[in-house]
Parts: sequence; C-alpha cells; structure tokens
Amino acid sequence: MKTNKEHRAQKSYGQAGNALIYVLIAIALFAALSFTLSRQTDSGEAGPLSEERAELYATQLISYAAQAKSAVDQMVFSGARIGELDFIDPSDANFNAGTQKDRTNRVFHPEGGGLVKGRLPNEVTDQTSTTPVAGWYLGRFNNVEWTRGTDDDVILVAYQISQDVCGRINDKIKGSSAIPVVGTALKTVFIDGSFHVAGNVDLTTDPSGSPLCADCHEIASLCVSNAALTEYAFYSVIADQ
Repeated sequence: MKTNKEHRAQKSYGQAGNALIYVLIAIALFAALSFTLSRQTDSGEAGPLSEERAELYATQLISYAAQAKSAVDQMVFSGARIGELDFIDPSDANFNAGTQKDRTNRVFHPEGGGLVKGRLPNEVTDQTSTTPVAGWYLGRFNNVEWTRGTDDDVILVAYQISQDVCGRINDKIKGSSAIPVVGTALKTVFIDGSFHVAGNVDLTTDPSGSPLCADCHEIASLCVSNAALTEYAFYSVIADQ
C-alpha cells in the first residue's frame, strides 16, 4: 500500500511529464509555423501583407535608414567631408582600389563607413518599373530645399516599396499613414541619374512657392508616392550641406 508521500511524488511526476509534453507540442507547432512563413516568404508570391508583417517591415526599413545615417555621421565626425563621400558598390572591381584615404571615404567599405549594403525583401517591393529596379539607393545627387545650403545632400531611398509598408512607415514617423505626393517622377528626385536616364531635379518643399512636395518641408525621413499613385518610396536625408 502506497503512502501519501508516494502518492504525492507520483502525482508531481505525472504533472511534470504532462508539462514537458505541452512544451514539446508548442515547439513543434512553432517550428511548423516558422517553416510555413519561410516558405511563403521565399516563394515571392504577390499579395497583401498582414498588418503584423507590414509593421515589421516598416520598422526594418526605418532601422536601416538609421544605420546608414549613423555610419555617415561617424565618417563626418572622423574628418570625412560630405562632398567627398564615395558610394561605390561593394561588387565594383575598384571597391578596394586606391589609397587608404580613398577607401576611408567609401561608405560601404570596412575602412570607411562599414555600412552593409541593404536589400529589400520581396514582400516589401511593388515593382512597376525596372529603370531602375526596386531596391535601396544611396548617393549625393541633388539638393533638398529646406537643408542648410545649396550643395547636393546625401539621400537614401527604398524605391518601389508597397503602399501598405509606406503607410506604416509614415504612421511611425509622423503619426499618420497619409502618403504625400511628389509632383514628378520619384527616381528623378531620389535616385542618382547614373541608375536611370531621366536626370535629377532638386526636391523643392517651400509651401510659399510651387513645390514638388510641400508636405516634405523640413521632414528628413518620409514615405511618398508619385502623382499617379503607382510608385512609393521611403527617403531619408542622411547628410545635408
């Protein structure tokens, strides 16, 4: 005949065993869910993002812009001049060429800014044009009207992203998901002309004139659309001069 102590021990053992089974089931379900999500992400299937995923991607894009600004700020703090910053792509044959000073002026080079070149996930993009393709672009090619001078500023842009993510970005930045319109092709304002043949124009923002984007006035980071509402881009003024 078992004592009360033995009964309690057996009961505790049974409860511990049940708890372990529940933990193992939870791990299995989580693994299955993770596998399903990875399959959906890797497949590149088009479709609207869930609110949670749009929120996550918006946070990731804002975070990358912050990383880019931090890298450039550190370069300037260390003595690099904004006008001498080099945005040569890591895949370029001349990426490691030149003098040490040349390399320290390169934003993506380990001896310079050390910024990792960004890549937009397939779910984030909504590509309607391949000139240029959807992606991250960083360079110094035009002036934003409200910045301190008239020299070309350093601008980062996530080009041709989805409307859902664009609205989420603005909600995080300015508390509203409304997307301002830029009155010309987005690539001419936010992407270096070396990636397209349309040339570049300055971003005018002064509400007292006839600006391309009055809602962009004195806002360093914002997601905008073209007039036709067919393209969306998240820009960030990384360094102004």
